[in-house]
Amino acid sequence: MFHRLGFVVILLLLGACASTPEPVSTKAPAASRGSSAGATPAVPATGPVSPAHQDAVQGLLDDARRLRSSGNLPASFTRLERALRIAPESAEVYLELARTHAAAGSPQRAAIVAERGLLFCEGRLCRELRSFSDS
Repeated sequence: MFHRLGFVVILLLLGACASTPEPVSTKAPAASRGSSAGATPAVPATGPVSPAHQDAVQGLLDDARRLRSSGNLPASFTRLERALRIAPESAEVYLELARTHAAAGSPQRAAIVAERGLLFCEGRLCRELRSFSDS
């Protein structure tokens, strides 16, 4: 009886050694960090946005700007999060998200979002995004 118990314990220990999980990095890669009203969700890397999707993103951006200017920041964030899911590499979406965080009184979040947008910007958008991290 004692030998059987010892044998089972040895098998369990060997089984545990054979099935150790792969180490998990605690640091998220820069390309997978995105932004939202509360946290910073991972954003999958994608290619260019189709024209139909670009129209949808532009409509969401227009709605978000209108909602922000009328003071409805939660609804503005919702539109921007949706736009970010459609076009995760759009510097314009990150710029509007940074502006909305700034309007909400969160300059630190605005700067973080703007830094993410700098990965995808060019020209005027880069200058506007940089203004959030210069403040």
